[in-house]
Amino acid sequence: MNPGNRENKNEEPWYGAKCIFLHTAIESCQRQVYEERVILVRANDFDEAIRGAEQEAETYARDCGSCTYTGFIDVFHIYDGHLGDGTEVYSLMRTSDFGTDEYLTRFYDTEAERTRKQP
Repeated sequence: MNPGNRENKNEEPWYGAKCIFLHTAIESCQRQVYEERVILVRANDFDEAIRGAEQEAETYARDCGSCTYTGFIDVFHIYDGHLGDGTEVYSLMRTSDFGTDEYLTRFYDTEAERTRKQP
C-alpha cells in the first residue's frame, strides 16, 4: 500500500524524529547543554513527518522557556506495523574508522552526558 494514498489516519505510517535542542538556563552546568530528543510522529511521508516534528519541536522549546530548537532534525521511517516492546523507533548508521571504545567515547560516552549509564 502506498503511504500517500492512505484514507484512514490510523493506517498511516509512523516515524521516529530526532531533534536537537540547546538549553540555556541550567544553573548546575558551566557549559552549554544540548538535548537529543526522539519522538514518534504519524504521517503520510517523510516531508509530512518533518513538518510535524518541527512543529512539535518549536512547541517543546517554547514550553521549556529556556530552550531553543537548533533546527537539526533526522527522521526515521518505522517499518514495524505494530508499536510495542522492542519496536525500533529510531536508528542512525554511521561509518567510522574508530575502534569500538574510541567510537563510543567520541560520540556517546564523553563523560559530559546528563544521563543514567549502564554500569
